[in-house]
Amino acid sequence: MLAAGYSHPFDLFPHHRERFQRRVYDYWEGGMLLDGLALAPMPAISGLAEWPFTVELHDNLERFDRYKASTLSPTPLGKAILAGEEDFSRHNPIHRWWGGTELTDANLWRWGAALIAPDPQRDRVIECREP
Repeated sequence: MLAAGYSHPFDLFPHHRERFQRRVYDYWEGGMLLDGLALAPMPAISGLAEWPFTVELHDNLERFDRYKASTLSPTPLGKAILAGEEDFSRHNPIHRWWGGTELTDANLWRWGAALIAPDPQRDRVIECREP
């Protein structure tokens, strides 16, 4: 959607103004995923003016207005991902729970031209600490 010209955070959220009918993530998941794309060690998007996407952000009207007014764009890595030339997980550690499944670099299946299996040759060690 960012590549199609939608450049503000809420333009990318599921069911914002009923524009996109496919819903995979809810409101809070969408915000956290956007944070992850913008705040990763090698971000795929730039321009996010406020973070993290939390209740505290929503409670501070100045910060929330800046968040909503952010103008997002793909970084060079983001453009390479959209072109199918790069993989986000090759540059950024993946560690989160989704639907009761722990996703890490070691067990990450993803879609490319076909389903891509985890790479057993990866030597990256992910250390995850709870806040």
